[in-house]
This record gives sequence, C-alpha cells and structure tokens, in this order.
Amino acid sequence: MDKYPISVIVPTYNRSQLLTYTLDSLLIQNTHKNIFEVIVADDGSSDNTKEVVERYKEQLNIKYVYQEDKGYRPASARNLGIINAEGAICLFVDAGVILSEDCVNAHIAIHSELGSQVAAIGYVYGFDQSGDTSVQDTINPANPAQTIERLRSAGIGLDIRERHYKRYNDRIETLPAPWILFWTCNVSVSRRNLVSIGCFDEQYDGRWGCEDNDVAIRLWQRGVNIHLCRKAASIHFPHEKNMEQKIEQGYMNCTYFHQKFQTAETKLFLENFKQFITDESVDINALILQSQAIY
Repeated sequence: MDKYPISVIVPTYNRSQLLTYTLDSLLIQNTHKNIFEVIVADDGSSDNTKEVVERYKEQLNIKYVYQEDKGYRPASARNLGIINAEGAICLFVDAGVILSEDCVNAHIAIHSELGSQVAAIGYVYGFDQSGDTSVQDTINPANPAQTIERLRSAGIGLDIRERHYKRYNDRIETLPAPWILFWTCNVSVSRRNLVSIGCFDEQYDGRWGCEDNDVAIRLWQRGVNIHLCRKAASIHFPHEKNMEQKIEQGYMNCTYFHQKFQTAETKLFLENFKQFITDESVDINALILQSQAIY
C-alpha cells in the first residue's frame, strides 16, 4: 500500500541555494502536504545541503538520503530516491527547478485521468542548453506564478521543446520517439513501472546525458505512453554550464544508448545528437517519420 499519491525526488550535488528555490516552491503547492513527500537524493555534496533540508522538516514530509561522492552519478542518485519513495508516482525535479503552485496537483491529475500506463512531461520555462543566464533577472523564485505569466506573455524563456510541442499540437504520445523529449527536470511516472524496468541504468553515471532517455524508451517499449502536461509548469533557474563538456559526455552516453537498443530510431538520435543539443530546431522525430515514409 502506497503511503502517498506522489513522491517528489530531487537529486542534487553542491547546489544548496538552488535546492532552496525548489523546496520553497514545494511549500506553496496547492496540494496538501500530507498528499506528497519530498526526497532529496544527495549525490555526495560537501556544502550545507543536509542542513538546508533539515530546515524544512516541520513544513514538508521530507527525507534526506545520501550517497558517497564518487563523481557525477545522477542515475544512482535518482535510484536512491526511488528506493526510498513511498508514493505511487515518482515526480523527478532537478535542484533549481521552481514548481508552479499547481504543478504537483497537475502531475497527480494526469495519472488519475490517463491511468498507470502514462509518463508525464511537465513544462519547463527558462531552460537553456547553452547555459544562457540572461532571463535570470526576470525570475522571482518566491513568486513562480508571476514569473511564469511574465515569461509566457513576453514569449521569452519558453520551454526549449516548445517548437516540437507546437509542431505536433502537443500530441507527443503519437510520435515514433517521444522518449527523445523526456528530460528528468520535471517528469513523473508510476513507481511500479520504474521498478518493473529496473529503474535508471547506472552505466550512464560519470557522464552527463541520456540516462533519462534510456528510462523513457524502456517505459515506452513496455507500453507506457509519454504525454505532455502543460499544467505541470515550472521554471528552471538558469545557471552556467560547460556545454562543450556536456556535449562530448552526452555523445559518449548516446553511443552507449544506441549500442544498447540498436534501433533505427536510436541510430538517428545518435547521428543527430550533437546538433540536437545545440539547436532546438532539429527535429529527430521528423527525421524518423521521413525515414519511415521512405521505407
């Protein structure tokens, strides 16, 4: 028997200030605190992450779980969260993602409406693959609703997948490879489905990228439909990134990803990976559909 309808899993590493933004946004959810739990999965932080979590003990059903620092291990950290989760649904949120007041409710609602065979992708404002922090001054972490309305009205800081969402009228569940768009900064899936596929593949640890696509393709192959949930809106607080390093690491992981699944779709993903990461106009699903039409 599940203790909660949903568990919010937040992997983190030495980002206590960004983690504070995320936890503060969970305090103002329209969902009663007894409906959800929060699990902070610490990937070996040496800053004050644990102390930050302690501050929320009286206000949230929150757990702090820690793994030794053995390098960048996002798959392991998320698995640590899943192991300790007591919710029927796992909602994965990166540290620094600020949830709209109705985000948790929206994730619960789409699973209630569509059933257990669904994985939901929430909408993420402010996320930029290049590490551009120009919209940072537009974001008020204490008022996500106001920030989201400001960004939406101005047409800035939109989810970088918006071009793909619009092209397919938000019906990403109909695409041949919706798993390409499944990034764990704001996504949810039933814990039972995650456990049934063996959770995240820890072979991706040590490098950035593709561990979330790997989970998504395995769920999709098991008949889990991947849907966009615009109502589950959030804001990714921009921070600097070493994109050159991420692209190279991501390509290595994508190579492993293709070797693992060996499909025509994963081959196209690998062939176009670097361009896809740097140019949101690259539509790999369109390339897949074109190749299917040819053959």
